[in-house]
Amino acid sequence: MLRKLLTTVVLTSFSLSVFAQQENTPRPLAEKVRTPVGEVKESDTLRVPMITWGGDMVTLLANGMSTRTQPDSPMAKAGLDLELVLQDNFDKQLEEYLSGESPFLRCTIGMCNQALDLLNKDERTKPVVIYQLTWSRGGDTLVAKNNIMQVKELKGKTVAVQAYGPHVDFMTTLLQRSGMTMDDINIKWMPDLTLSPDSPPAALQQPDVDAAFMIISDAYGLTSGRRVGTGKDGSVAGARMIISTMYARRVIADIYVVRSDYFRDHRQKVKDFVDVMMQANDDLQPLMKDLSNPKKLALLEASADILLGDKTATPDIENLYYDAQFVDRAGNISFLADDNFPHRLGVLNNNIQDAFNQIGLINMHAPIVAADWDFSEF
Repeated sequence: MLRKLLTTVVLTSFSLSVFAQQENTPRPLAEKVRTPVGEVKESDTLRVPMITWGGDMVTLLANGMSTRTQPDSPMAKAGLDLELVLQDNFDKQLEEYLSGESPFLRCTIGMCNQALDLLNKDERTKPVVIYQLTWSRGGDTLVAKNNIMQVKELKGKTVAVQAYGPHVDFMTTLLQRSGMTMDDINIKWMPDLTLSPDSPPAALQQPDVDAAFMIISDAYGLTSGRRVGTGKDGSVAGARMIISTMYARRVIADIYVVRSDYFRDHRQKVKDFVDVMMQANDDLQPLMKDLSNPKKLALLEASADILLGDKTATPDIENLYYDAQFVDRAGNISFLADDNFPHRLGVLNNNIQDAFNQIGLINMHAPIVAADWDFSEF
């Protein structure tokens, strides 16, 4: 796949010196991001971030398979005009969110909680979770080398993970389940998620790194096609996936968040956005099963182009789709409004905040509220 070839080029074209940019101990985001809080920019066009993930195909389908809302697309029919922006760097998302350039965050629950102190500094920017896109179902993985076969064997080892990214709570959860804490491993915090010399997949090339958290499309190349890396064609000798979210489901929840002031002042517009997303999710599932539908290929090409930077990387984007468990209306009700659902928003928040306070990423406990939707209206 071309995605793997691109990864190979990135990983083999840089030396150890490029890793000097990484942070050994990431500061709390409340100390790192200094953007002043501003009013949300008044515009007919909503700036909405995306990340490199199969779940974002829902947003692209809803928007007419384009970063700008297309005529006759579901978003256009709902009276919405979106500018979708791929932004895997959460710092940049937060800067635009705080300044008012965009009222949205596209993140995981873990990413949102890493910014808890920062988001709660001002009443206007307190987060409201409006919609859950997916659960990760195999799309995120831990790749290890040096004959490491289980998470518990990471004790005393060096593990690379993106700082402030979608895998920090995955890491803390796996360690907790294996009877370990963050103090039991040496963490190499990387600024980027993927396709960069400053990302965990690139860090795994270095002799002092034993394991790395990454998205599945990067893991394929490093493990010689989900087997054991041979050391050829950009793979890492001995690298293997030791666990993925296929076996640790209900850990990484992908969500959309809006600022509390925007939710208060533009509730109907936010509701329309969520309504369209729910319908687009329902439309996406049968479309992906329809092998003869040319619209499926068009969506795969558009998604590969926008999310991966290469429209020919349709096999990779299709893999990302299948590595996500898409959440429908009933799933959103469970996650946002069902006090008996064991993996609901409040439970995840509490668990994540306990771990993040322990390692110093945040310095508080606070609820992250869910939109008080009347789901019968959707």
